[in-house]
Amino acid sequence: MTNVNHDKTIKGTFWGAIAFYVLIAFEFAYMAGPFAVYFYSVYKPTLDFFNQSPELAWLVSFFLPHAVRQTSSIFINMHDIVGAFLTILGFIGFCIGACQVYYHKLAKKGAVTGKIYKFIRHPQYASFIIFSFGLLILWPRYIVLVMFITMLFIYYLLAKVEERECEAKFGQSYVDYKNKTGMFLPFKVTFLNKLLVFPKTNLSRFLMTFGMYFMILVVAVSIAKGVKSIALNSLYAIYKSDSANIALSKIETSKLEEILNIALSDKEIQERIEKSKQGSSAKLLNYILPSEWYAAEIPMNGVKYRADHRSPSNYDQNMYKVIFTKADIRSNKDVSGIDIIINVEKREPIVEVWVNVADQKVIKILDMPEAIKYQNIPIAVY
Repeated sequence: MTNVNHDKTIKGTFWGAIAFYVLIAFEFAYMAGPFAVYFYSVYKPTLDFFNQSPELAWLVSFFLPHAVRQTSSIFINMHDIVGAFLTILGFIGFCIGACQVYYHKLAKKGAVTGKIYKFIRHPQYASFIIFSFGLLILWPRYIVLVMFITMLFIYYLLAKVEERECEAKFGQSYVDYKNKTGMFLPFKVTFLNKLLVFPKTNLSRFLMTFGMYFMILVVAVSIAKGVKSIALNSLYAIYKSDSANIALSKIETSKLEEILNIALSDKEIQERIEKSKQGSSAKLLNYILPSEWYAAEIPMNGVKYRADHRSPSNYDQNMYKVIFTKADIRSNKDVSGIDIIINVEKREPIVEVWVNVADQKVIKILDMPEAIKYQNIPIAVY
């Protein structure tokens, strides 16, 4: 393959990867919009394929909470803020770099080496990496993480292509600029050049690059799994052999137990749960939240729109609702406690119960609405 064809292949791969990443990373935006039906008509079969496979289901699961708003970890609680900040920061940086590039092109001023380019050779790519990482934190599916790592390598390859073009066009002046300026960081990472000595043959270079990609991908996924473990263990929750009971807000264990006991003391609730189990040893995935809170990912009444997340900080500390759902476990595994969350394939809503802790009684029992948001779509379960 000639260098020209090779470079065209890299550029084509880059734009294809960008399009796919935007498609999957902006899922949280599409699902809230009017075109969600069309989006999921295309994307849902892929999600279902992964979700139903014991080996691949982890790809569509989340390694950070999305429905849960408060955990015992301040770092986990801040991930939405951090993600939004990085997304905005990356977007601003990208726009600044783009304006500088196109100004130079229109004014025919040659290679861009001033202002932000004085510190970084590829500030637009660096900004897009920051932007993409912010999106990953906001919508932390493993499949988005895999695409993020993939794009990092494609960014690098495309940057090398552009640098070859600049060297051919601008000569020694660009080489001098390149030698004193960092690629994606405002400093030179010289030890990598010494550490990474690529073979000269195309096949060997490809194999080495793929090996590095695979190794970094494994490390990234391993880190994400560690983060998920921390996130799950920081939930306010009660785990039993037949159920996982998750609080979306900060509710200490004793109070959480009290709320559950009040709800389960009602005979009608007991009957509905037993009926849903149909005499089997089915597992339950239940959610406890203040009565004024709503989360579109959780099957409940009162969700007004697709991305409805209402979590006012000033709420009645005595009024809570419990959403009982039957958890269909992937491959019919015999799991318990926290493993119910990890292995749930889909949830079947049973009943919504409102509890008054002060009066120690159930005050409202609600049937589930006929139309449940994202009922058959693999989305965040915690």
